[in-house]
Amino acid sequence: MHITLRQLQVFRATATLGQVQLAARQLYLSQPATSMALSELEKHLNSQLFDRTGNRLILNSEGKKLLPLACELLDRSEEITRLFSHNNHHSGKLTIGASTTIGNYLLPEELARFERINPEISVELDIHNTTTIIEKLAALEIDLACVEGPCQHPEIETIPWREDHLILFCASDHPLAKRKTMMVEHLEQTEWVLRETGSGTRMLFELHIGQHLRQRHLKMELNQTEAIKSMVRSGIGISCLSELCIAKELSQGELVQLPFPKEPMKRQLWLLLNRRKYRSGLVNLLLKELQK
Repeated sequence: MHITLRQLQVFRATATLGQVQLAARQLYLSQPATSMALSELEKHLNSQLFDRTGNRLILNSEGKKLLPLACELLDRSEEITRLFSHNNHHSGKLTIGASTTIGNYLLPEELARFERINPEISVELDIHNTTTIIEKLAALEIDLACVEGPCQHPEIETIPWREDHLILFCASDHPLAKRKTMMVEHLEQTEWVLRETGSGTRMLFELHIGQHLRQRHLKMELNQTEAIKSMVRSGIGISCLSELCIAKELSQGELVQLPFPKEPMKRQLWLLLNRRKYRSGLVNLLLKELQK
C-alpha cells in the first residue's frame, strides 16, 4: 500500500470544504487531478471515505476514523520541513476559531502582537458563536479555539484563560437609565434585544437573568454585537453583553450601565484544543503567547 501526502492533503481539504472543486482550488490543483487523488486513496484503503449527496461529499464513519490520523501526518510533515529549513524564524499557517465577543474585541490585538513577533506565520481567524466553534474544532477544521461559553465535548481539552463580565445596559435616554436600583420586575416589564441562542453570552444571560423572569418581552434576537448596540442606542430595548464590547460607548455616554439586582455576571473564557489533533509547534507557540 502506497499512500502519498498529496492524497492526504486532498482528503483533508475535501473533508473540510465538502466539495472536490473547492479542495482543488485551495490546493492549486486541477479538479480531475484532485478527484483522481481521492479515488486512489479510497482504492488503497479499500474503503469509501465519503457519502456523496449531489455535489457534496460528507465524511462517513471510515472517513471520520482517517481524518485525525491524516491531519497528524500532514502536520508532522510540515514540522519536519520547518525543522530542517535552516531558518530561525517560525513559519506556517494557523487557523483559529473564536466566539463572537472574543473574536471581535479581544483576539485582534492579541493576534496582531503575535504576528509582529512572528511575521512568517499567517493566522486565519474564524468567528462564530460558541456552539459553532466547538463543532468546527471537533471536526478538526481549526487548530485552536477561544470561546466564552462552556464546553462539555469529550474530545476537547479545555484550558481556563481569562475572566469576563456581562453587564446590563440601555440608551442614555431610556426610562431605566436614571435608576439607581433595579428590581426583577423592571426587567420583566421592559423589552430586550439579545444575542442568539447558542452564543456564550446568551447562555450566561439565561443562567443569571432569563430563568428568573416570569415573563420576557424579547423584541429582537441578533447574532451581531454591533447590531445589538445600534438597536439599543436607538431606544429599541435593553440588552446584556460583555463589558469588552461596550466599554467605548459607556465611556462616551452613548450607553448606560444598569444596576444588576443579583450577583455579578462573571464568566470564564476558555482556550480549547482537540485531543485527537496533533499539537504542532506553531500551536504551542500561539498558546504560550495567549497565556502570557
